[in-house]
Amino acid sequence: MTQKEILLKQMSACHNQKNWFVPMNDALSGLTPQQALWLDSTESHSIWQIVNHLIFWNNRWLNRFKGIAMPKMEGDNEATFSVKNGTQQEWLSAIKKLDEILDEWETELKKADEIKLNNEAFQDYEDSWYDVIMQITIHNAYHIGQIVNLRKMQGSWDSKQGVQ
Repeated sequence: MTQKEILLKQMSACHNQKNWFVPMNDALSGLTPQQALWLDSTESHSIWQIVNHLIFWNNRWLNRFKGIAMPKMEGDNEATFSVKNGTQQEWLSAIKKLDEILDEWETELKKADEIKLNNEAFQDYEDSWYDVIMQITIHNAYHIGQIVNLRKMQGSWDSKQGVQ
């Protein structure tokens, strides 16, 4: 199996293919906006905040991968977790947006050649695209685990989804 094939398997495992852990689509399935906004008694983010954070970072790196120049990030990472109004339509739009970004990541990765994947991700950045995409999938998997844990804590998780 090539490095590219491994990354594609990781990307699809995080997106929509059941594997050793629950994919994003299953982790978010059936959540209401109220459940997505729920906060526990710790300083954890809500599921919706995590989804917005994943939209921000996956989209930012995807645009870089496609050669779209990205402006310097304003603010700090905490700003990527913001939720605007919390309406049903906004929640459905957020889920759809994340799904579309993850679909596009898989499409772009399939089209990429080995030269691009071995090259520096962008000018003056030491890591190759292989390294960056590997970190993206690890980052996505980490947050999927958080989402499932939050759903368990609030009682909205059905263990038939794959995690007891």
